[in-house]
Amino acid sequence: MTSKDSDLGKLTSLLGQCLGRIDEEAFRLQEKGEDVDFDTADRLEDETGILHELVESMLDVEMNSDETNVNQIVARVAESCLQELTVPIVLRQTLTAESSMVVAPAALVNVAVQRAMALAVKPLGPGDELRLTTRLDCGSVLFEIESLGSHPDSNAGDRVETLREFVEELGGTCQMRQDAEDLFLVLELPQVMATDRSESL
Repeated sequence: MTSKDSDLGKLTSLLGQCLGRIDEEAFRLQEKGEDVDFDTADRLEDETGILHELVESMLDVEMNSDETNVNQIVARVAESCLQELTVPIVLRQTLTAESSMVVAPAALVNVAVQRAMALAVKPLGPGDELRLTTRLDCGSVLFEIESLGSHPDSNAGDRVETLREFVEELGGTCQMRQDAEDLFLVLELPQVMATDRSESL
């Protein structure tokens, strides 16, 4: 692993943590309604400042690469999420054996996957199940998440909207469905085709 890769990995991990904290504060604001305390506002301001710095650093470190291996990012983010969980869950992971390269910068795909995972992991309690799948479909790489838990998040629909907009900026789509106790989330990104590689040479 090069120093550049190591720096990018650290930055994306920090960025994911920062986005998670901002998301938590935004969720608290939704629950409180108009009753917003100064501590919450200060925390949001601090995290937003950190977010801007991290994004600028990431842009300096890695924005030249326009191809990303989704399988590698999903595996890395899943491992990180498991380490951060305070309750035991069941993880079932099925990653495609075919090429999962997509046309998007690694740093941005990493952020999208981290945000999707944060939404999926939040409702899980002890013994609940998280299923992660990558597969190919009609020139796209799909990352599918099934969060089979007993603590549904009533605000998940609202919170996924910013993720959907983010993924659309990468040329992809984001879909979510929520049942009484389960959440299903799908990220779809354009696959790198053989013609794409030959054109870049």
